[in-house]
Amino acid sequence: MPKIKINEKYIGGDFPCYTIAEAGANHDGELKKAIKLIDAANEANSDSIKFQTYDASKLASKYSPKYWIDDKPDETQYEVFSNLDGLSNDNWKEIFEYAKSKSVTCFSTPFDEESVDLLYSLDVPAFKIASADITHIPLIKHIANKKLPIFISTGMASDEETQQAIETIENEGNDQIIIMHCITSYPTEAKNANLELIRSLKEKYSKYVIGYSDHTIGTNIPVYSTFYGATCIEKHFTFDTSLTQSPDHKLSLDINGFRQLVNELRLAEISKGSTIRDNFESEKNAIKYARRSIIASRDIDVGEKISKDMLNIKRPATGILPKFFDESYFNLESIFGKTVKIKIQEDRPIQWDELNE
Repeated sequence: MPKIKINEKYIGGDFPCYTIAEAGANHDGELKKAIKLIDAANEANSDSIKFQTYDASKLASKYSPKYWIDDKPDETQYEVFSNLDGLSNDNWKEIFEYAKSKSVTCFSTPFDEESVDLLYSLDVPAFKIASADITHIPLIKHIANKKLPIFISTGMASDEETQQAIETIENEGNDQIIIMHCITSYPTEAKNANLELIRSLKEKYSKYVIGYSDHTIGTNIPVYSTFYGATCIEKHFTFDTSLTQSPDHKLSLDINGFRQLVNELRLAEISKGSTIRDNFESEKNAIKYARRSIIASRDIDVGEKISKDMLNIKRPATGILPKFFDESYFNLESIFGKTVKIKIQEDRPIQWDELNE
């Protein structure tokens, strides 16, 4: 099974589901909040935290409408992002140095080549390509050329667009790819999550790790995604859902919510079990005492031959199995006609070593 290592943890294979606390721009352009988000992600038991790094003037035109619905319909994307890109290069350096000092895996989604180069200079362990940029082949090529692991979201993408993006990365000699199923709708309704696409991605891109970038409200849908094969979960994250400057705060999990997600993912993992039905240890007592065996319906004396009128089939299953009561079904050795060599008490399970051949 495919796997990729990010710092000291593996993603994929049989390893625990990897979690990404997607802080995005929930720092609201403030260094102190970015630092606080790192501490919060650590407290929430996330495997990593991810930001978004961009220059609003390189991301959206001044007249670009928003693709999400909020209470400011006349506000442009440029206006929103301009209020969130206040972090300087020195601020980003301090953010990543702080994360390293706390042993927190921290990386980012770059939205332009200059941001890619900045993040690379800060020794990030991975990059993320946003769904909106899956057709931005020049940017994908520039990121792939850094030869670091790449998370790529597939929101809005056709099969052809996803294939072209993957091939662009591969053509740069980079095969460290985590493909993230995603629906670019904020928030995503459960009926639109389309988790079956995770299975499709696993079948088509079997040599790559498959994850899920989630925009639903709550923790249920990302947990369900693991049963479809997702081995990495990205979920929007904040330390305070009441903040309003970034539009993502209200879509995010806080510390308690993200910790709950991690706990539920661990529960989902241990509940998956095996594809092979076996004698599970937890069923050992039930096998012995909930099943039935052949029981004496009366006292049976030494020398008597076993006949049906002497028998019942009752719990527990500590005697001869019921299938020997009617051997015609399985062509088995019959219990009938055998003689008893020690007295068998009424209502006791009958054992083979109590009978003569």
